[in-house]
Order: sequence, then structure tokens, then C-alpha cells
Amino acid sequence: MTSRPAALVLSSSWRADNTELSFVTRAVAGAVSRSADVTVVALQEAETSEPDGAFDLAGIGVRPGDRWPEPGAARWPTPPGPGTIWILDEASDDAVAILGAFGTMGEAFTIAPAPAAEGTGLRHLSLTPSDREASGMVGMHVPVNPLAAAHRHAGLGFTGYVLVLSDRSNTPPVQPPTPAVAWLTARFHDRYIVVVEGGTAAAWKGRALRGVVGVETRTDLWRLLAHASVVVDVAPGSIIGRECIESLLLGTPIVVPEESTAAAHARSGGGMTYSAVADLLDAVELLSDEKARSSVADRGRAYAEEYYGNAGRFVDRIRRALGPGLT
Repeated sequence: MTSRPAALVLSSSWRADNTELSFVTRAVAGAVSRSADVTVVALQEAETSEPDGAFDLAGIGVRPGDRWPEPGAARWPTPPGPGTIWILDEASDDAVAILGAFGTMGEAFTIAPAPAAEGTGLRHLSLTPSDREASGMVGMHVPVNPLAAAHRHAGLGFTGYVLVLSDRSNTPPVQPPTPAVAWLTARFHDRYIVVVEGGTAAAWKGRALRGVVGVETRTDLWRLLAHASVVVDVAPGSIIGRECIESLLLGTPIVVPEESTAAAHARSGGGMTYSAVADLLDAVELLSDEKARSSVADRGRAYAEEYYGNAGRFVDRIRRALGPGLT
């Protein structure tokens, strides 16, 4: 019987389950496990093992500041063998040092963009389109519950609002809105602007706060996304822009900053980008036209379903991306 190839995921973010990097790393590890025997190495004491869902987390040691140990101090429960495929969630100096000391003869990839890793042999897994083209990218599987579109958020008595995903967190919802939100409420004074931040959704209209409801679960957020006319994400996640993808899968166009990772999703047909407040207002104005909005929503959903809506296709693409040993 032919043995399966070995893969090692070196992750400093695994336990930070409220971050996009952790979400993506876990998804990549799961997809790779369909084609290889995966060992997940997390930041924990050396030669320890801890069960975590589908994987038993292995520890090789940790330095103060949640850093990987010096290569000479690393102690492996089972040392990685020759030809092991390495996947780093981020190419920090200490992670690259571990790879350089123990990664032999195998392919090596990083999940987070790593411009500083040039010359290390690391390749970036292409999870989003590059150079305005989606061809050749691995994509992801981003699950959403389509039933979220059947029922609006119970705390709101209206739909068709502009939903803003704020760049602030853990902030009192009654404080003045951010400048971008203030401009939106002024320009579209007759429409509800719903702002998600700090686990709440605050409804503004005519620059007045009309009410606040809780956003306590992912389903709450999906319902807000599904029943908006447009989603403005002022600070999308830097790895894949998860909430933007979820919005597209639920049929709602996005408006995002020009320099963000999620701009690739908008340029692939799912929305518009902005670099100044005037651009933001014009984009929301354009997508307020139902015909234009419907066309963008259809293109965005088709793109998102192709590259982010199917677990099987994600497994196949990552198998091809990691090299001939997994094909």
C-alpha cells in the first residue's frame, strides 16, 4: 500500500479563533487532510499533545511573546520527515527559522501574504484573485447558511438598508458614528444605515440613532448581510475578506477600500471599490439602482459560489496547488 504524503501546519494563530487567519488556517488544514497526513504544530509547550477537533495539536516549545523557540531548542514529539509539505500560517522570522532548520526537500507555503519571505523558498497560497484575475487561485470554502436569506434579523423591522461593517470594535454603539457613516447618513438621509461594531448593530437614519440590536451569532450577521441592499466593509480582513465573501454568497453586493484584499472580490464582479469619501457615496448611489444592483449581485454570487462556495472544489484546488505529491 502506498503511504500518504505528510504535511505539517505550523500555526501561531490556531487558538485565536476570533481571527480571520485562524479561520483560514483551520480550513486549509482540513482541506489538506483529505490528501495527506497532517500534523498541526501550535504554540504550546514542547513535546505536548492536545486534542482539538479533527487534529491533535503538537507542541515544540514557545518563547515569551508567543514566539516559536530557537531551532536548537525545539523538541518535536515526532520530527518532520524528508519531503514533508510545510504550511506556515504567517512567515514570521521565528517561523521561517524553524522551517529553515527542519524543512527538508519538501514544498513550503504561507497563508498570510509574506513579502519579507522572498528568498526563503516559501510560496504564497493564492486564496484571492491576483492582478484582477481569478484563474489559477486556490480560493477557499466559506460556509454560509442560505436560510439566512429567508428571515431578516429579528431585531430589525425593515430590510434594504445600507449595512456598514465598521473598523471599530468594543465601542459603545451610542457614540457618534465614524466619518464614513456620518457622510452616508447625510447623503442618504431617507435610508437606514445599519452599523455593525462591537457585537451590536446600530440603526441610523438622518444622522439620528434609531435603535440598537445585538449581533450575537454568525447567523445574526448572515441575516444582516442577506437583507441589506449593499454592504460597505471599511476594514475587510487582510487574508480573504471573509465577511465580503459571505455577503456575495448571500446575494448582496459589496463596497470596499481600493487597497484592501477584498477589492479583488469587488473587481471580480461583486461590487465596487473606493479610495475617498466621494467614491464611497457614488458607489452606494449606483448600487441603489435596483437594476444595477441586481446585475452586480448576480455576478458576485456566481463568482463567490465558484471559488468559495464548494468544499469539494476547494479540496481539489489545494491538492493541485501543493504539488504533484498530492495529485
